[in-house]
Amino acid sequence: MNIFRLLLLFGVSLFCLKAESFVIANSFLNTRSVDFIQDISEKLFDKTGVRLYVVCENEIEGHDKYARERYKNKIISNLKAPYAVIFFIKSHKKIDIIVKPPIDSINSDTIITQYMVPILVQDKKLSTSSISASVLNGYAQLANEIATHYKQEIPENIIVDKSGAKNFVHYAFLAMLGITFLVIVGVYFVGRKR
Repeated sequence: MNIFRLLLLFGVSLFCLKAESFVIANSFLNTRSVDFIQDISEKLFDKTGVRLYVVCENEIEGHDKYARERYKNKIISNLKAPYAVIFFIKSHKKIDIIVKPPIDSINSDTIITQYMVPILVQDKKLSTSSISASVLNGYAQLANEIATHYKQEIPENIIVDKSGAKNFVHYAFLAMLGITFLVIVGVYFVGRKR
């Protein structure tokens, strides 16, 4: 009976060693979010060969951009290409996305500004829930774009939320343009009557 337990324990430990963690550092994500990232990253890797990682840190050693670069380089030096990593470092108020090798159809800045930042600007205190929502939203979009590049789908992935930020800016711009036009027309007609 003891031999059976040892063999069972050995088998379980081998299975655990085989599993790769796609959340490298986590200061903000709850267990469900980590499980979701792990599940989607495994499916993405199986379909595309690309590993998608998340690094969420509250604070790192050093407060300048060189400290952040050293930290990122230390992380990515241990990764095998092809991979993508989302870095969120709260103390630096910085989000970075690295895709190696680069995929032309993926614009990291667009993912950050359209899918992550709009969620963060709604909460000036950068609470854990807003950081988690922002990272998951950017993660889901990046996973979609990687899958699309390889002509694959990940149906289990969440629907990405742009939080209406793009539409709000578009309609606000049109409203300001319309008001400016009305003011110019009003000034023209009032000046003409005199």
